[in-house]
Amino acid sequence: MKLLSKGGRLTLVQNALWSIRIYFMTLFTIPASISCQLEKNVRDFLWSNKGAETGFHWVKWDDVCHPKQEGGLGIRPLRDMNKALKVKWLWRFAKEDNILWKNMVKMKYDVDRLGLWSKKSPHPHGVGCWKPIISGLDNFKSLVNFEVKNRYGVLFWYDVWYRDRPFKAQFSALFRLARFKDATVQQVMSWNGDQNHWNIIFSRNPND
Repeated sequence: MKLLSKGGRLTLVQNALWSIRIYFMTLFTIPASISCQLEKNVRDFLWSNKGAETGFHWVKWDDVCHPKQEGGLGIRPLRDMNKALKVKWLWRFAKEDNILWKNMVKMKYDVDRLGLWSKKSPHPHGVGCWKPIISGLDNFKSLVNFEVKNRYGVLFWYDVWYRDRPFKAQFSALFRLARFKDATVQQVMSWNGDQNHWNIIFSRNPND
């Protein structure tokens, strides 16, 4: 620490101290207590002064973690990075076909009724690393848009397939009245030539 400038310490943090944990965080959820302790160690290392183990922290850690274009140092918070790395597996599960790891997940957990995602395991133990990954599915689906082609596998209310929000959020009052909230686009919409027909069933008249 005596021989490194602040810039040298920052480079070491980004290229070594943070990177050695990426493999673990790609597959497993890092406990909050562990991430807090690791970030504390890095903060102390970054701000240490003249060989002392700790130094005065001149900038709040949240500001340090902002991107450089926003005035921060570009250090990514561990828990945010952990979530992003796990979400990448959901993206790969949706986009890749006929690969060994995906086939193994499908064989162990099966797939949901739409055939797009694996089912969530109801068991608390013995599910490996996939359970914490699939637990982020709802958050992942809120961040991506679905392109409706043959209308299979896209949920009418829950998935983002028109504009930038799901219909559940755009029309919350109608969603509460909808009888079949898990309906797909195919079940709700039909086409007769150029005419679009809506087949939404409500528990009561929305105008009442």
